[in-house]
Amino acid sequence: MHCEHFQSQHCRSCSQLDKTYNATLQHKQDVLTQLFPETRSLPFVPCYEVAGSRIRAKLAVTGTFDDLQIGFFDDQQTIVAVNDCPLHHALINEFTLRLPSLIRESRLMPYNMPTDRGELKFVVITCSPTHQQLMVQFVLRSREAVDRVRSLWRRMGGTEKQSIAVMSVNVQPVRSSTIIGPEEIPISEATTSISLPIRFGDTELLFGPQSFLQTNYEIAAALYATAGRILQDHAAQHVLDLYCGVGAFSMTACTHARSVTGIDISRNAIACAVEAVGRNRRHNAQFLCRSLDQFTAAELTSHNFDTIICNPPRRGLDTASVALIQTLNPRLLLYSSCNPVTLQRDIQLLASAYRLDYLQAFDMFPFTHHFEVLALLLRKE
Repeated sequence: MHCEHFQSQHCRSCSQLDKTYNATLQHKQDVLTQLFPETRSLPFVPCYEVAGSRIRAKLAVTGTFDDLQIGFFDDQQTIVAVNDCPLHHALINEFTLRLPSLIRESRLMPYNMPTDRGELKFVVITCSPTHQQLMVQFVLRSREAVDRVRSLWRRMGGTEKQSIAVMSVNVQPVRSSTIIGPEEIPISEATTSISLPIRFGDTELLFGPQSFLQTNYEIAAALYATAGRILQDHAAQHVLDLYCGVGAFSMTACTHARSVTGIDISRNAIACAVEAVGRNRRHNAQFLCRSLDQFTAAELTSHNFDTIICNPPRRGLDTASVALIQTLNPRLLLYSSCNPVTLQRDIQLLASAYRLDYLQAFDMFPFTHHFEVLALLLRKE
């Protein structure tokens, strides 16, 4: 993939772009081998279309109306202005090019972190490659400019509104490295829910402004399809999906399992998952918005789960998740991880009851050090 921003040393987000793609895959495979030297590893799943593969962009905004800076934070917390990243889907780049005029038109004063002044901190753009639509989230310091964003939406023509399925404002009042705040304000009109549909195979998933999303569509589709085949091959019947999010793994499991239960603490994600059940007619799934601390062991044991799927954040499984897995003791554990170091730690915590059968890595983040790993663990008999 050619990138003028990297060649000019303007942007270094894709830190491995000076290497061949095969060399980057080999480096990642070597990391996995060093962490799991005695474990069988299936061939790395590559990203065949790197350019345009990323379907979510979190763009920081600073500067002035006359000199807007829109791009990514580097290691020094300085914004590297990039409005046409070759990794981004074409629809994201097209909207990014329009952003400066939209910001000026709506008088959304760019945020200045040192002084904690200004309103517009980030613009998060998500693309549905299957529906050719966008979800646009303006992250503001306060509610002061919400009405101006509403006015922006009202002024948009019918064609523009068809291309933007969701527009919202997120209020993040804290000066923090955390991009998203707790308050989400819908801007676009919707008769049902505020969500962006994306189809993976024969399943349509729904994503809200705060929903977790695997940013590489091609590799996410391969990851979910692979998980589905594993569950089918091992005849998973009663499945518990921890950290289920909008239900990507759950909906995949529904195809062959008798029952699926997804649990997540995100109210927005669970709402999307519940709606997806109806859209896809996967009525053998249920989703619960609860913390694992709110469950009793007996409450979940009664479901006789034979399979657990978990897709935790980079920090890995929390204490409650490990305890729950040990209590339920299913015969099959499918673990999707974006951090092989915490994956190794968690597998060691479960080693008394489970053996690691094999690993398969997916190049979710091409030309970086990061990748996704799917681990299959089987209960020791």
